[in-house]
Amino acid sequence: MIQNIDYINKNRITEGIVANANNDLILKTIMEAEIQKLIDPVLIGNNDFITAFIDKHEWSLSKDKVIKSNSEKESSKIACEVASRGAGSQNNIIIKGHLHTDVLMGEYIKKEYNLRIRGKRLSHIWFMTFSNNARHPIIITDGALNIFPSLETKKHILSNVLDYTKKIPSFNPYVAVLSATEEKLQQMPSSIEAHDLVEWAKINYSDTPVEGPFALDNAISEESAKIKGTKGKVPGNANVIIVPNIETGNALVKSLVHFANATAGGFVIGGKSPVVITSRSDDEKSRMASIVNAVICTY
Repeated sequence: MIQNIDYINKNRITEGIVANANNDLILKTIMEAEIQKLIDPVLIGNNDFITAFIDKHEWSLSKDKVIKSNSEKESSKIACEVASRGAGSQNNIIIKGHLHTDVLMGEYIKKEYNLRIRGKRLSHIWFMTFSNNARHPIIITDGALNIFPSLETKKHILSNVLDYTKKIPSFNPYVAVLSATEEKLQQMPSSIEAHDLVEWAKINYSDTPVEGPFALDNAISEESAKIKGTKGKVPGNANVIIVPNIETGNALVKSLVHFANATAGGFVIGGKSPVVITSRSDDEKSRMASIVNAVICTY
């Protein structure tokens, strides 16, 4: 079962703009996403490679949906240009193909495309599900875009993820702000920022449990929370993890994928066009999950 696919309105097809679609796995995923009526693809990249794939798989995609590009930079530029034509319509997503994230996002943030939203910052979300429903889904943010977020950036990260969870009716957020301790320690800046973020959330998101700082164990484990005597609504129940920096989020997600066989649906929100950002080594299941979640963000 694909993550959150039941929340897709298949009568409302979203344009999926694929930057540098020069890879069999990417194209197989996009073909399946079209079959599932998730997206109307626009493929940007090596024209010969893409058209050969279309012919080989007898894909009915029109050749006018293919735009020639000779490099990652050019593909990113064209993808942002195409997205900007519909900026504000909230009916397209950009999908990272076989290229580096910094190349695509470096283009995305340029003023000429008008893809940013005044007063908002971009952040990355990973929606994590587990095989055989071993545990409830969790969200980890931000482990792929904001490298060392300030307190102000973390406020945007929190706002973005709570905006997203409103689009998933079955998901009731319990937010844990992560550090390596449950105490405010001057020598551990992440614990201070976690405390300050929680205090800000009490005013701005009073109806949502946002608590911390927490170490990971008592955030997600009832037993650990009980042993440590950690009080609150979130300990042992956390399903949204706000990480202190990109290394923590990236390592946590990839540990879950490779040690626990989790599926990670990754995407960037906070702009006019959500962006599917996956690792180049991600499998088709993860890529499909990422597309579904990005499409949901356009609703």
